[in-house]
Amino acid sequence: MEQNNKIIEWALKNRQILILLITVLFVAGIYSLAVMPKQEQPEFTIRQGVVAGVYPGATSLEVEEQLTRPLERYLFTFTEINREKTTSKSENGIAYIFVELADNVKDKNIVWSKIKLGLELFKSSLPSGVLAVVANDNFGDVASLLITMESDDKTYREIDGYCDVLEDRLRAVPTVANVRRYGSQKEQITIYTDNEKLSSYGIGSKMLMANLAAQGLTTVAGILENSQTVAPVHIAESFRTEQEIADQIIFSDPAGNVVRVKDIGRVVREYPASDNYITYNGRKCVLLSVEVNLSANIVSFGKEVNLVLEKYKNELPNSVNIDRIVEQPKVVGDSINHFLLELLIAICAVILVTMILLPFRVAAVAAMSIPITVTITMAIMYAANIPLNMITLAALITVLGMIVDNSIVVVDSYIDKLDAGKNHWQSAIRSAQEYFKSIFSATLAISITFFPVAFTTTGTIHDFLTHFPWAICITLFVSLIVAMLVIPIIQYFLIKKGIAQSRSEFAGKRRRSLLDYVQSGYEWLLAKVFAFPKTTVALALASVVVGALIFIAIPKRMMPIAERDQFAVEIYLPNGSPLEKTAAVCDSMEHILRLDPRVKSVAAFIGTSSPRFHIVYAPNMPSKS
Repeated sequence: MEQNNKIIEWALKNRQILILLITVLFVAGIYSLAVMPKQEQPEFTIRQGVVAGVYPGATSLEVEEQLTRPLERYLFTFTEINREKTTSKSENGIAYIFVELADNVKDKNIVWSKIKLGLELFKSSLPSGVLAVVANDNFGDVASLLITMESDDKTYREIDGYCDVLEDRLRAVPTVANVRRYGSQKEQITIYTDNEKLSSYGIGSKMLMANLAAQGLTTVAGILENSQTVAPVHIAESFRTEQEIADQIIFSDPAGNVVRVKDIGRVVREYPASDNYITYNGRKCVLLSVEVNLSANIVSFGKEVNLVLEKYKNELPNSVNIDRIVEQPKVVGDSINHFLLELLIAICAVILVTMILLPFRVAAVAAMSIPITVTITMAIMYAANIPLNMITLAALITVLGMIVDNSIVVVDSYIDKLDAGKNHWQSAIRSAQEYFKSIFSATLAISITFFPVAFTTTGTIHDFLTHFPWAICITLFVSLIVAMLVIPIIQYFLIKKGIAQSRSEFAGKRRRSLLDYVQSGYEWLLAKVFAFPKTTVALALASVVVGALIFIAIPKRMMPIAERDQFAVEIYLPNGSPLEKTAAVCDSMEHILRLDPRVKSVAAFIGTSSPRFHIVYAPNMPSKS
């Protein structure tokens, strides 16, 4: 107790040092709030993956017996696999095994590397008709930005050229982790032959293919070697244009007669019929998926990428447009701002209630502890690499009332001592010193209460809640330090008189305050409680039962439904339906949607799915790409 007394007295005597330290931490907290990592949701490990085996010509029963079951038995030799949640599906010619790793797996990449290497070796023990066994675990790669580049008059090759430049610039941004391209269509040179002409010249398809392959093959012709250097010799490409292919000789006889490609058909540069493509507002487009580094501030990442996009837009032709169909940085920024606004409203509500119930100076001293505690907490969280997301912000809101409570206890004790006639100096010291053990015990008890969450949960829930108890613990202990060292300094200078002394000076003029009415009501209720103890206990037990029933009946979900300014429509046609039929149905739906003035744009992924740009966790539900 005496030691605590000396620490508080030292803080009062050297208040300039303490005020300077608090000011530095306050500024650091504001800076940390601006630059610290921000996320909509905490990072979590996706432990699911798919192992697929291809067995052409086999029936679903043969696939089940000869491929699926052996694969399952082999996969179950890995102790890291959760056997209860791993399922399989056998179809004609293909097998799917949906693998889920155990909740205690920390680094899934190591486990999946072992599985993939083992599958390569295990394939040799499967029937010879099995063409491939592959594993896909890249379900954690989520796009932060989906950027479209489309044009009415440019070819896919030209759009790809613009995308090449944009990709290089985006990869130069430090916070960009990866850039993937979707929807590109590769050009090809097609030779449409006339079978009657081929027959009249006596040229077979094998001869035609052999001549074209021999002329179009790029290879090394040898090496040039001397005493100074050794260098390879390359043969220049034979074909550069369609005309060169058309002029290529494919047959000649001793008389000097030649047959060229153009004599037996026509040469066309075109795009092959694709099994998938992407459109944006009805126009062909190429899509870039941009991923952010996990340790980066996604809001700052969005600003950096937007600068690159705006600068590059000015260099493009007017017919080429760049747009963003998914902008996760904006979503996260809006979400963080929404939570910060709620936090600010909560702070203002606490301050307002404190000022209504207590004298202005008392309320002001207690209220000043809130911004000081919150900003210092932000600085410590930033130093500890704890990101700002809905979980950590929820922790701050949870303990907001406890933050101000510590300071109110100290201020109330200080006023009581002033009313008892003690001097300001000793009152400021004793008010904090006497309640240190009580406040410390309460802080420790509340902090410990939340830590079992970090040790008793597993899997995705554990990943979500890892930082929750730490954010609460940091906030409460910062509040304790502020109440013990900072509040005594503030109250020493702002509060000179006790409440009783102020009342005596204004005797006859004073009205009863709201706190007086609350106190009177509490004393009346307390008397009734003691007068009817059995009824009080019965009501208490009834409230517990009612609370339990409400808890059982109320709908539950781990995360709230994410609010977005977009939605997805998934269209499934019967197996075997041609792409053209899918495209026709999709085009009809797109036309209906674009008639609605509220719809800004429509992106269509025909024959393929869109890159994952957001994950909504839904327990016991299958995932969709």
